[in-house]
Amino acid sequence: MVKNRARLDEKAISKYLNSIAQYFLEVMLERRLFVCQEEFYNAETTSASFDFVKRLLFGINVHKQMNEILSTMKTTKPLIVTDKGIVQSGILDKIKIAMEGDGVSATVWDGVVTEPTVESMDAVKEFVREGDFELVIGLGGGSSMDTAKMAALMKYNPGNTMDYFEKKFEKPRLPLILIPTTSGTGAEMTGGIVFSVAKEKRWYSDSKALPDIALVDPVLTVTMPTRVTAHTGLDALGHAVEALMTIYASPLSDAFAYTSIKWVIDYLERAYHQGKDVTARYYMSLAATTAGLVNQNAPATLPHSVGYTLSHRYNLPHGASCAIPLPYCMRYNLSMCVDKFAVIGGYFGITYGSKREIALKTIEAIRRLIADLDVPISLKELGVPREQLRTLAKEFIVKYPRPYNICKIDILKAEKLYRYIWEGTIW
Repeated sequence: MVKNRARLDEKAISKYLNSIAQYFLEVMLERRLFVCQEEFYNAETTSASFDFVKRLLFGINVHKQMNEILSTMKTTKPLIVTDKGIVQSGILDKIKIAMEGDGVSATVWDGVVTEPTVESMDAVKEFVREGDFELVIGLGGGSSMDTAKMAALMKYNPGNTMDYFEKKFEKPRLPLILIPTTSGTGAEMTGGIVFSVAKEKRWYSDSKALPDIALVDPVLTVTMPTRVTAHTGLDALGHAVEALMTIYASPLSDAFAYTSIKWVIDYLERAYHQGKDVTARYYMSLAATTAGLVNQNAPATLPHSVGYTLSHRYNLPHGASCAIPLPYCMRYNLSMCVDKFAVIGGYFGITYGSKREIALKTIEAIRRLIADLDVPISLKELGVPREQLRTLAKEFIVKYPRPYNICKIDILKAEKLYRYIWEGTIW
């Protein structure tokens, strides 16, 4: 029954992807950027360039193709990078069973930490260099997949992790397969690697870190705990909504972002309350992967920067730290995003009022969604002292500026934004 439904859904998804070119044209004409189709085809506009993984495999039980995949890649010595929770959950055993045969001998490194640090990245670097590995498999959430990216890159590139803030990876990496077990980070679709250096969030972004294969199997997400379901799902929502609020947004990235947002709105609470609801897990995996694709090409904006100032101070999971400021940052960017937020409003069933009124109601609806998932909706609720707001705002501006956010921000505006987030007020 589920398999048949999956095939039907994949046909629908294929139809949707084939309609994107027509959508691009219709949006351009609707916004009166061109007065006729002839002008459209003769004009020059800002290009929309998309980075993409070499191959995406998505579907129910697609992890069972692992042996075939390794055979095609002609490798028998994979290194699986994961965490101890994945080992204990039994998911690692599923993957190892699926890759059995043809002399395959997998080695497991389960030293991934929940929020990777430069020390944990250097640890996997040393391990991968000591072994005769032919391929790296990242199995787990964003932390495991980012750590696997680093392992693949550092096998043949000399030096330490910190060296590559000053130079590029010049030598080729090991072949790389990423297998998410959560539905939120979308790390399987990006070339980003996030980790902490002395409690400060740092990141690389390099197309060389995009995997050869992203293998997304909703079955592997069914055992996610309730809180992880909420936090990772909100991370996917953030990636998609933030992609609408960047100067790099295009009709192409918008199309993927809208679809991801709709899937989150329709299915996140179902997955949260009924973790074994395979349909909900299926669409949340789709939402996360699609949002990851968008995040690679239209990067995160203000909510992620605010989140970085909170996560290490208050021991917050990444998804929660970015979700708390999301509705307030949407309100900050409202003047440039009214039409886009009004589209999202339709997914909530909000249709009455002017576009601005619908957009404001949409922001409130997203805040209610966050609250319904038992995530704080203000810094006051989180326990942040009011007197710390200026420090947070300064760190936000100095360490995590987002010059590509669609509305410019300075220290005074940042302090005001933090006050609204602290009070829980949508102005």
